[in-house]
Amino acid sequence: MRMRGHSADDFNYDPRYEPYIRRLGLLPFVLQFKRRAPPVNHATLTALVDHWRPETHSFHLPCVEMTMTLEDMAMISGLPINGQAVTGRVSVVNWRERTGILIGVQPDGPQEGKADTVRVRHFWLKLVRGNTNPCPEGANDVVMQQYARAYLWYVLTKVVFS
Repeated sequence: MRMRGHSADDFNYDPRYEPYIRRLGLLPFVLQFKRRAPPVNHATLTALVDHWRPETHSFHLPCVEMTMTLEDMAMISGLPINGQAVTGRVSVVNWRERTGILIGVQPDGPQEGKADTVRVRHFWLKLVRGNTNPCPEGANDVVMQQYARAYLWYVLTKVVFS
C-alpha cells in the first residue's frame, strides 16, 4: 500500500508567523509539516491495514489487540487535544467577503456560464498569499495575521483535511 504524502513544503513558511500560530497552540504541528511529511514504512502500513477491524476500531495483531487513542494522535501529529475546541457555524453566505476579511484577498466571483463553487482552491491560496506573493517586509500586525491565517489554512487543508 502506498500512502499519498501530504505536506506544506510548496508554500513558503515565514518565521514571522510563529507568534500567531504559537498562540493557537499549533506551532509544533506546523513546524513538523512545513517540510516534507515524515517518512512512512509502507510494508508496516500495509500490515496494519490488513489487521484493522472496523467493528472494534482496533488492530488485531497475533500478539495483542491494539487501538489508536486521541493521545497517540496528539503525539504523532503535534495537534493539541487540551483546551477549547475550535468550532463554529459554517455558512456559505458571503463566503468571499469573509475570506477577504480573514486573509486580505477576496476570491473572484464565478465565471460567466460556470457554476459558483463555494471553495478556496489551494493553487489560488498559494498564488495570492504564497510563494509568488510573500508577506512584505515591514508588514503591520493586521497584514501579518492575514498571511499567517492563509499559511495555516493551507497547512491544515493539505495535511489534516486532505
